[in-house]
Amino acid sequence: MRTTLILNDELLDEARRRAAERRVSVSALINEALRAGLRSAPAEPGTLAFSMPTFRPASGPRRDTSPEALHDLLAAEDSGPYAP
Repeated sequence: MRTTLILNDELLDEARRRAAERRVSVSALINEALRAGLRSAPAEPGTLAFSMPTFRPASGPRRDTSPEALHDLLAAEDSGPYAP
């Protein structure tokens, strides 16, 4: 299939150089690189590992600092008595 890509000049120069070294076409080199990149990429955006640091407070219970809990805290703060 034929398509048009807009590539950075330096990137294209490097691709041409490497393709010449390997005696393959630039298209073959780009196809191989894209396949390798897609194989190593996570299947779904939500599969990336995420860890929020937690700190033990000097007193009182430990707070949940998951992204969902942080979202809820910020939403509560935005709707509090001092919200605009």
